[in-house]
Amino acid sequence: METKQKNDSWFRPKGALLILVALVVLGALAGTGYWGLHQRYVPPEAVASAQRFLALVKAGNFAEAYSLTTQDAMSGRTEEQFEANVRRRIGTVLGNENSVAEWRWVRNGFQTYGNRLRRWLAGRKIDPDGVSLEFNVPAPLEVRLVSLPEGKWKISYFQVHAA
Repeated sequence: METKQKNDSWFRPKGALLILVALVVLGALAGTGYWGLHQRYVPPEAVASAQRFLALVKAGNFAEAYSLTTQDAMSGRTEEQFEANVRRRIGTVLGNENSVAEWRWVRNGFQTYGNRLRRWLAGRKIDPDGVSLEFNVPAPLEVRLVSLPEGKWKISYFQVHAA
């Protein structure tokens, strides 16, 4: 009898400790999940397209840069209009050999991982329709992109602006 009482008294604190550890682990997992679902998601393909576009403009390869645009009134309906828009909106900001277009943040169009999950579960398109990215070149430069149905991103607008 005495042995059984010792085992029961030893089990109670161990069981309570095990339950406490399990609750702490579950709380940590729930907190991490909540935090992760509320983090901003920026489509990496959109950032890569914008960086490629800026590199092509800097190199003076306007024909290839034009092919990355929506080719409408905002970016330029023709290559000549596009080049004029580049010179007017960006000017010589990218002309400096040492200037590097560094992506800084999203102006609008971002979504959270939770929103992506909700869209995926509903069977809807996951990526946002458009996103506006901010670059420093050394002046602030905005590049707006739109998502195409086949999953590609096209530049719809670009301009240097005041900080």
